[in-house]
Order: sequence, then structure tokens, then C-alpha cells
Amino acid sequence: MSSELEHLNGNGKRESKVEGVTLNKWSNTKDDMSSVTDLNREETAWIESDKESISHDRGEWANKFEFFLAIMGYTVGIGSVWRFPIICSRNGGGAFLIPFFFFLITSGGPLYYLEVCLGQFTGQSAGLAFEYCPLFRGLGILQVVISFTVLWYVISILAWVLYFLYSSFCPELPWTTCNNSWNTENCTATLKVLSERRTVQDTVYTNISQLNDTLISNTTYNLSMSTQPIDSSSSFHVNGSTLIKSSSSAYEFWEYNVIGRSRGLEDMGSLQPHLVICLFLAWVFCVAAVIKGVKTLGKVVYVTATAPYVFLTIIFIKALTMDGAIDGIKAFTEPDFSKLLTTQVWLEAAVQVFYSLGPTWGGVITMSSYNRFHQKSFWSSTICVAFAGFTSFYNGMVVFALLGFMANSSGMTVEEIAQQSGPGLAFVAFPTALSLMPLPQLWSVLFFLMLIAVVFDSLFGMLETVTSGIIDQFPHQLLNRRVLVNILTGVFFFITGLPLTMNGGIYIFQLADWYFSSFALLIGSLFECISICWIYGTERFARDIYIMTGRNVSVILRIMWTIVIPLFVTIAFVALLTQYSTPAYGDGYKYSSGAVATGIIVGLIPIIAVVIVGIVSVLRQKGSTWKRLKCSLKPSDEWGPYQRETKEKYRLKPYIYPTSWWQSFVLNIIGTNDKPSL
Repeated sequence: MSSELEHLNGNGKRESKVEGVTLNKWSNTKDDMSSVTDLNREETAWIESDKESISHDRGEWANKFEFFLAIMGYTVGIGSVWRFPIICSRNGGGAFLIPFFFFLITSGGPLYYLEVCLGQFTGQSAGLAFEYCPLFRGLGILQVVISFTVLWYVISILAWVLYFLYSSFCPELPWTTCNNSWNTENCTATLKVLSERRTVQDTVYTNISQLNDTLISNTTYNLSMSTQPIDSSSSFHVNGSTLIKSSSSAYEFWEYNVIGRSRGLEDMGSLQPHLVICLFLAWVFCVAAVIKGVKTLGKVVYVTATAPYVFLTIIFIKALTMDGAIDGIKAFTEPDFSKLLTTQVWLEAAVQVFYSLGPTWGGVITMSSYNRFHQKSFWSSTICVAFAGFTSFYNGMVVFALLGFMANSSGMTVEEIAQQSGPGLAFVAFPTALSLMPLPQLWSVLFFLMLIAVVFDSLFGMLETVTSGIIDQFPHQLLNRRVLVNILTGVFFFITGLPLTMNGGIYIFQLADWYFSSFALLIGSLFECISICWIYGTERFARDIYIMTGRNVSVILRIMWTIVIPLFVTIAFVALLTQYSTPAYGDGYKYSSGAVATGIIVGLIPIIAVVIVGIVSVLRQKGSTWKRLKCSLKPSDEWGPYQRETKEKYRLKPYIYPTSWWQSFVLNIIGTNDKPSL
């Protein structure tokens, strides 16, 4: 660098002066460099040429738009449909958007861009992208394992949606009637429940004195209730709950036909043919989409990333014409600013941002690794994050427009209808609302096609993360066998996922969803920021970005990477631990201590992998323990830009680190005026 003046200090170490800051250079000495210095130039050139050929053979996106569609579809997951709207509603409505977008801008978005740059710079999938610090090389395994375990059970959602889509073509929607083989004697058809619920509410408001235990126990809902006296609000709630609980035909279709729920994990039952077939079809579709990597995935996302917005808009326009839709939207957006004074709202907003954007899942790094090296990705990442926030809000509008219509039809309040989230919302409340609309089959088909598109994009990203992680570990053996790897991976997932199609499969799903990624995501995000910003160095990473894109990293972004994200993630993780509770399902089913322990162990596997890989990295170094640890904090020989010409020049100009912690901190935050050049 032209502004640097090199000289030797009293200890014989090479130093440089950069704008008054004294720096030590990690030069290519025998003590600091590894086996690369032992190779002659011909061997090194052969290895680099071979690596470049492998990296090129991995494939690239045909254009920037394919990459944008891929990460946008991956980012907008099923949680934005069945989780965000309910969380927003119960945490202050429109006021919840303040902490949500605050964390989106200050934490989620910057971390998202960091991973995009990391994947694009290395040209490697998540499993091999952390060579900048061998001590934390296990973060790649953490991300692949998270995608692996989550993909294993989340694809069950796609199987359920496929079955609902198939059922939507029936002349009479099966969740609206009680004359089916799975219905119980207590079943009441959806339309009948709505009609009778209106009668009960009229009775509540016109003659409240007549509502007593006898009246409630003699209603046609045949509910099991306590004998405690009730007032109008409690009777209103209990009777209203029948619409989405045990006496409704929609509830029984979900509980007794789709998932065929047993009494618990202790009673797993048998394989259910309809779910086995749907799970098989789900894996066929997923494997077909990524069968040749980005060559096929880049074409599929044109449909799957845009279709949800088309279907959502059609449903939204129709919902707005129905009575009660505006009331539902008001219930969703009307702000309750008093909620902002509670820590729970801010915690849920922070966790929702990390779960919705998908950093630390591996998909962002993996899909970014297929970018061209000099591609400018800042605005693609920024727009994608903005789209994710907008989509969550837009989904909430559509969801509550439907719930408002449903509440108006039943005589209930929107708050009562919105008691459920997750599968109960998507597979009980929504089908009920759709069945009330004219041409219910049409709207059901559109709705479940929308869910298929939303789920597909998330699954594509996770499957590509897993398969690319496998292929990148053994490129010479597997790179030309990508099709076979994808097929065998799909077969493995299908066979091992068969327990999820059994009667007790929903209990496995709930347990996995509770533990498999909860802690590892936050821990991974924290370690990722610490290793890049505090060990490798924010300034050094910013220089890598400039070499790659020609774009400087702003001071604001540096502060977010270095300080804000680690701080917020730490607070969120501690708060999550303090509010920990064991999972439960449905009508009060409690998991055994053995099941809970199993869930915790599986959830800790990614974190344990980081620790084990870190220990192995230290043990592989030579010298004293301190020297080994110090060497494991330096980038490995594999680290650097994947483009061959750039990598050769990159190694000729090793980075110069400051001599003190404070100088390093200042440099990481404010940077230098000189621009790196190769």
C-alpha cells in the first residue's frame, strides 16, 4: 500500500505506519506460514489451477436476478405466514413493527450482508467458508447440521400442504363435513358451527342472565368444561373455541385424518399411506429442483419466488370484498404502544428477525458462493432484507383479512379467532375461512399453492446447503456426480423421515421444532460475528469486500457488525435461557423427560461440533499450547478469494495487524483512507 512505510523495530519484526497507527505484519516467515511455503512454485500453481477449476465447475448463477430470487425465496419462509402475523398481533399490533424493523435494520440485515460477502468471496458452501479462522471452522459444520436437522422435519409441512391441495379438488371440501370415516360422534360441520355460534352470541348479548352452567353444558358443542361459574366473556371464549377445536369438522380433518394424531410419543401407531405418498412427492419435487445445482435451481426460482406474491395478492383482493376483512386488518395494525415497555415484545421481535431472515442456516452463504466474484451484492442483499420485512407485514394483512372475515361470519372477535398460530392457524383456521367464501375449492387451491411455493424455496436452500457441503468436502470424487448425490440424499431423508408420517409423527415434529435450531442459531450468529470482526478483523474483512466488489464498508455497518449484533444476540440468548420451558402439544400433552433430553442433545450437536472442530484445529498445530492456539486464529492456507489471479496477488500482500487491542478496535470501526489494491 502506497501510504505504508515499512521498517524494522528493535526486535527485528517488520512494522508499518498507517496514518499514525503502528501495525505488525503477519508476514510469510517460517514461523507463521504453514505447508504452502514448503511447496515449490510449480506445485503451488498446479494446486491453485486445480482449485480454480473445481470452483468454476461448481457453477454460477446465470445472472444477478436469479441470485436475488433465490435468496428472496429462501428468506421468505412459512414462518411469515403462520408465525409473524400472530406474534405481531399479540405484541402490540402495529407497534410491534417498531422493534421488528429496528432489529431487522441493526442486526438481521447487516448479518445477512456479511454472509453474502463471505460466501461470494470464498466461492465455497457454508461447510468450507470459515477458513479465515480455523479455531471456528466448525461454524460451517454448525450451519450444515442446522440445515440438515431442520430440513429433516420441516419437509413434513410440505407433505401436509400437498395433501390439503389434493383434498381441495374434492366436490365437497372434506374439512367442512362430518360424514367421513375419521369424524367422531361429537363432530359438527363447520357451517353448522358458525350458524349456531351466531345464535349463542345473540343469546349472550340479549339475555346474559340465562347463561349459566346448565346452558353451556347443554349446547350442541358437547364440550368438556369445568363447573365454575362463567361470565359473558368466558362463555364467549369457550363456545368460540369450538370453531377451531374438538367439535369442528376442520379440526377433526386435521387431527384425525391429515396427521391421524395418536395419544403421544409412547403410541407412535403405524405409517399413514397418504402421508407417505405426499412425503415421497415432496422429496421428488425438491430433489428435481436442485438436481443439477444452480443450473436447475436458477430456473425454478423464477416461479417459486414470485408465485407466493401473485397468489397472496389474489386472495387479499378477494378477502377485502368480504365483510369483516377491514376489522381484521385493524386488529392486526392498530398499535398498542404500551407493549413496547415490556421486554418480551423486544425479545420476540429479535428472535423473529433471526428466524425469518435465515442467517446462520448456511443457505445464504451457500447460494452467495455461486455469484461471480466481482458481483456487487450490497443492494441485492438490502432489497432482499427489505422484501422479507415487507412480506411479513403483507402476509399479516392477508392473514388478518381472512380472520376478520371468519370472525364476522362466526360472530366472534378477531382476537378469539387468532388464538392459534403455527399448524393450527394454517391447517384449521385458514381452511375454515376459505370454505366460507364463494367457490371455496378455487380459493383453497390458490392458498395451498401459495404455501407450497413458500415452503419450497426454504427447502431448496437447506437441501442445497446440505448437498453442496457434502460435494465441497470431496470435490474430486463427487463434483461430477452431483445428480447422484442429490438423489441419494433425498432417498436418505425420505427413509429416515418416515416416522414423521406415523400417527405420533406430529409429536416428533413439535419436539424437533422446539429444540433442533433454537440455541444453535443464536450461538452460531454470535461466534460468527466474533470470529470475523474480533479475530479476523472487521477492517480486514472490509478490505476483502473492497477487493471483491470495489465498495467500501461504511462506519455504521462496521459498528453493527462489531458491536451491535454481538450485543443483541447475547442479550437475546440470555433472555431465551431465562424463559426456557419444556414443550407441550395440543390439549396438554407433556413430553417425557427422555424425549426432552433427546431434543436437547440433538439441538446441542451443532454447538458440540464447533467445540470439537476447534479443539482438533488446535491439536493439529505445532509448538506450545499458546503457539498452537495463536496459529489456529490465523487464516488457513485455503483462505482467500476463489478467483485464481486475485488469490495469487492477495497472498503477495499479507494483511498488517495493529500492535495493540485498542488500535485494532479503532481501525475496525473507522477503517483507513487508503484503498487496498492488488
